[in-house]
Amino acid sequence: MRIEKLSLDRLNDFLVFCRTHRGDIDESFLYDDDLRDFVLDDDNPTYVAVSAVGTIIGAVSVMNSAYYQRGRKGRFRIFHVLPDHDRDIYAQLLSGITREALNLDELYLFVRTDNPRMRRILESLDFDIERYAYYMVRDAAPVAPPEWENGYVLQPMVFNRDEADYCHVRNLGFATLIGSETPMTPEEVSRMKDGDDYIESGIFLLYHHAQPVGVVRTAEDVHEGERVINIGPLALIPEYQGRGLGRKLLRAALSFGRDMGLEKSVLSANVDNENAVRLYLSEGFRTAESVVCYTCRLPH
Repeated sequence: MRIEKLSLDRLNDFLVFCRTHRGDIDESFLYDDDLRDFVLDDDNPTYVAVSAVGTIIGAVSVMNSAYYQRGRKGRFRIFHVLPDHDRDIYAQLLSGITREALNLDELYLFVRTDNPRMRRILESLDFDIERYAYYMVRDAAPVAPPEWENGYVLQPMVFNRDEADYCHVRNLGFATLIGSETPMTPEEVSRMKDGDDYIESGIFLLYHHAQPVGVVRTAEDVHEGERVINIGPLALIPEYQGRGLGRKLLRAALSFGRDMGLEKSVLSANVDNENAVRLYLSEGFRTAESVVCYTCRLPH
């Protein structure tokens, strides 16, 4: 077995490895459109473990774009070794990726809480637990469309016009939310329309007397083989939190999904964001999966 930096002649083998094993790990950035658009460059440093017969038995790839560099935290796209191989392969892959000039302080990934083997491996490699999160599901059920008070207007975001308003709300609303505190730029928001999960007119901005105060995004997703609405982010600027507006934004997203014929909904929430979790539970969501975010510090 040997560890090598991914080269173009092995790129297709790497993509096949990702598609084959994404169901065993966090597949958030291993969907077909993610892999179709994958580029082997400095934004995606990647190493593979290759067996004696030349097949890939493990891979590590880090997302290191401008967004992650601003926050000094890179996210693993994949960090996986076939289960019948030694834990030391994880250590060697990690050693390879950390030798890259990443300009980051930390790397992070999510693991299901009911995956004790992977959790033991990460903890043996000095990964620390940063937070826990829920993946929540709402089955098909009636939803009461929101009623807005005078002065409030909810409208679909218009690309090439409203990106700055989206950033204003999202960045202020998430400034202290662990895992989402890195600000987004209008250019990054604009690229949302290029994703396979994008739904026309499915991103909404809430205005109060013409000032942007809230945002909720819906996207198409799949849960247990069924097309669903994925809701997030849902954010309000701090001075508008605690007024019941989050519930109204959530119901607006749920109503939009039903109008699109997607009555089942999913979303993610940090466990320690207790107000958000209570809101989602009260609106019919249930916890389908619990995950833990692990981080590792990079040597400098």
